[in-house]
Amino acid sequence: MFSRSTKFFLLFLLIGGVIWIGGGVARMVVGYSVFVPGTLEWNPSLSEAARLQAVWLYTLLGGWTGWAWAAATFGGIGSMITLRKHFQRHGWLLMSAILFVLILPVQAYVASEDYQLWMYFDKTTGLPLAAPEEIMRVFLGRFSSTLVNVFVALSMLASVTIVALGALQPLHNPNSPATDES
Repeated sequence: MFSRSTKFFLLFLLIGGVIWIGGGVARMVVGYSVFVPGTLEWNPSLSEAARLQAVWLYTLLGGWTGWAWAAATFGGIGSMITLRKHFQRHGWLLMSAILFVLILPVQAYVASEDYQLWMYFDKTTGLPLAAPEEIMRVFLGRFSSTLVNVFVALSMLASVTIVALGALQPLHNPNSPATDES
């Protein structure tokens, strides 16, 4: 059985991870809804007010995913520390830890970009504090960087792989001298 501290960290990791992954998917849907499908051209059927509202919703979801990422990071690092003695016997834990560490810098960069976009809106009303052209320039800059988009997609795939590793638990060595006590 796991210790109380391990359960505490795993709770943060699981709750934060679920909100983070779900919020990331919702952000992708909202973010790409302002573009013509398959391009980075503004959807001509949307008014500027509708685009600004979509960007505000994208920004709000960024706040949720940012805090969920912070909770998942806290829980993930704590879990890695408390479960490190199980890595030899449970290879899936080690693989999950490696993937989690690889995700962290990508998500930190995305959070910093989200914060920059967040500063263009009033936090209580959602009204823009800058010219719509400036907000759309920053928003479009988030989607136009191929390198960032590739790393974000890879981090999403890595997070799904972590979930799959946790569900399937491959790389288990029952003959290892390590114990399952926490």
